[in-house]
Amino acid sequence: MDIMQFILSVIDKGQLQVLAYMIAANLILGLVAALKDGGFELARIKDFWRRVGVVFGSYLVVAIAAKGLADFEALRTVAWYALIAFMATQIVGNLKSFGLPIPDGLQKWIER
Repeated sequence: MDIMQFILSVIDKGQLQVLAYMIAANLILGLVAALKDGGFELARIKDFWRRVGVVFGSYLVVAIAAKGLADFEALRTVAWYALIAFMATQIVGNLKSFGLPIPDGLQKWIER
């Protein structure tokens, strides 16, 4: 079994599609925002992939545990929503560069 088959056996295909769309949207918005601001740095793309890798890797560990232990299923759900929340804050942070007003309560969660 190769790595992709293993991942697909642990993670729902729909979840993988949602994650892929969010990563693509975040990457495209981030690149456009950086080019618009004149602050494009290749190192930021590397940092983005590192953060996505850490969060996705953490979710994958929980998903693997949940596959073997039913007690971890609730934790798997929490980890999934944490991953989605992380990606959403990244996207909103990129949209902020385009002038999207961000409420003060959300401002502290956005890195940009």
